[in-house]
Amino acid sequence: MMQRICFFSGDVTRNGGTERVSITIANELAKEKKYHICFLSLVEQKDAPCYDIAPNIQRFSLGNKWLKPGPAYLPLIPKVKKFLTEQKIDVLIDIDVVLDVLSVPAAKGLKTKVISWEHSNLPYELGILYRRVIVKHFTKKTDKIVTLTKGDAEAFRAFFGQKDRVTNIYNPATEIQLTGKEKRENWLITASRLVPEKGFDYLLQVAKEVLTKFPDWKWVLCGEGPERKNIESFCKAEGLEGRILLMGYVPKVETFLLKSKIFVLTSKAEGLPMCLLEARSCGVPCVSFDVPTGPADLIDDGVNGYLIEPFDVKAMAKKLESLMKDEELLSNMAKKAPKGMEEFQLSGIVLQWKNLIDQLLE
Repeated sequence: MMQRICFFSGDVTRNGGTERVSITIANELAKEKKYHICFLSLVEQKDAPCYDIAPNIQRFSLGNKWLKPGPAYLPLIPKVKKFLTEQKIDVLIDIDVVLDVLSVPAAKGLKTKVISWEHSNLPYELGILYRRVIVKHFTKKTDKIVTLTKGDAEAFRAFFGQKDRVTNIYNPATEIQLTGKEKRENWLITASRLVPEKGFDYLLQVAKEVLTKFPDWKWVLCGEGPERKNIESFCKAEGLEGRILLMGYVPKVETFLLKSKIFVLTSKAEGLPMCLLEARSCGVPCVSFDVPTGPADLIDDGVNGYLIEPFDVKAMAKKLESLMKDEELLSNMAKKAPKGMEEFQLSGIVLQWKNLIDQLLE
């Protein structure tokens, strides 16, 4: 019997890492004849997703107006229940724990199993009031919790006092065939949505410090979001126009990674950053704040990049400068960047998802 799997998203048409990895996993599962895959979004704000979804995957939406978590969610619960019933969904995968507040009550009394897929980390969730309430009262009742890192899985197990219901599945890395002949520019690069939680206030301080000392370098920003205006204003005020390059949404970020020399991440919180996985796959050393979960799983400090005490702008600038002025050091780190990525191969990660789904439906 075909198993009907639905990925539940806030908006699958957004251009974030969460949407990209969800679509990647869904596309791979859709290749299996035993699975019928679909997406359900609270809202679709664009006509089409930013990332290609397999033609045999259906998309559904509950509306076209964005809703903030809160009382406005209540009327959606019967809509989700109706969808689960009509589509005969066997497994609903929430790609944001916030959606558990809808999935858990909607699935009550149905055969549908609910997986809560954590894309950040437990400290982040507990640090925001409405997310903390949802985790304590709804995520706890899902059939499975999937975290992006082993450390976060242990944190959830300790928090709930439950071991069997929490598992860790990494995000997959983009598989890139490096030739060793890539032509690299003097580019620092950051790829992420231009949103406050990605720490662009810190990034701009670091950029000002290093770019003024290295006039032959530029900083490439791949991504789009509400922080664009602040970044543009900063560049204009500090005379960094033409030095910090805003590329907007980039469908294939590897095109820019393969031309860059150093990847920089200044996020205030992370899960398992897709951008670091992609950078390593493209042979780019990474420098990141060592925020809880994610960077330390992907960066071997001093080997394929550097981990910086969170939000120490001067320390990050110094490490970047050490790489920018030392071609031999930079080259050695670049050679080590793509090594040891076996755990993040797509085929193995998809197999873990298939095993998880099959176990739930036994």
